Amino acid sequence: MNRAGLVSITFRNKTPREIVALMKRAGLSQVEWGGDVHVKPGAESAAEVRRMTEGEGLRTSAYGSYYRLEENAFGPWLDEAEALGAPVIRVWAGRKGSAEVDEWERETLVHTLNDCVRQAAERNIVVSLEYHPNTLTDSRDSVRRLMRESETSFHWQPRWDWPEEERLAALKEVVPRLTCVHTFTWRHEGKGIVRLPLSDGAEMWNQVPASAANAPMLLEFVENDSDEALLRDAAWLRAMLEK
Repeated sequence: MNRAGLVSITFRNKTPREIVALMKRAGLSQVEWGGDVHVKPGAESAAEVRRMTEGEGLRTSAYGSYYRLEENAFGPWLDEAEALGAPVIRVWAGRKGSAEVDEWERETLVHTLNDCVRQAAERNIVVSLEYHPNTLTDSRDSVRRLMRESETSFHWQPRWDWPEEERLAALKEVVPRLTCVHTFTWRHEGKGIVRLPLSDGAEMWNQVPASAANAPMLLEFVENDSDEALLRDAAWLRAMLEK
């Protein structure tokens, strides 16, 4: 299986058809369609995007929803994931970091999470929390606790503000429930972020495929948002996965 793919929000300025065409050029096989631009709830575009994706021999590996656990209306996001044929729906674990929520808030969020997992399972869809700052997945301790509190799965992505050893340890901890790896290389400069060629993170990325089982590795946040950067990073990613 070709594990290399793309997160569609990498190119919010492109249409789904343009994204599919670029993926074909880049030799990518899987896509996570984003719910903020490309497949919005209620826009009735999911079925068309699914036909186009599958018609080009590509696979929708996930639906990247922007649902957060404290919100009520999970159903419309699930409708889109189902219409897309997505086996996984990505959600966010609230709007606060794990150290900022009290026990009552956490219990409420986890209750909502478990309800989402139940609703999704009824449609044969897996709920996957994105490993993200300023949510309950912002620390290894909190993620380990979530694994005890729920049956949720996880979208992992590297925290480039953490040491490499910490990043890789975080990945290995969620492997039993890993659905996806968001793949990019960043450098933090003060409060800003500089996007780099994927290969600049080779020391870490070369260790990821073996740790990530068979999870899709989806490119995101390419340098300068350019087609050329995607083609370059896709070639490097495919070569790494073929080793």
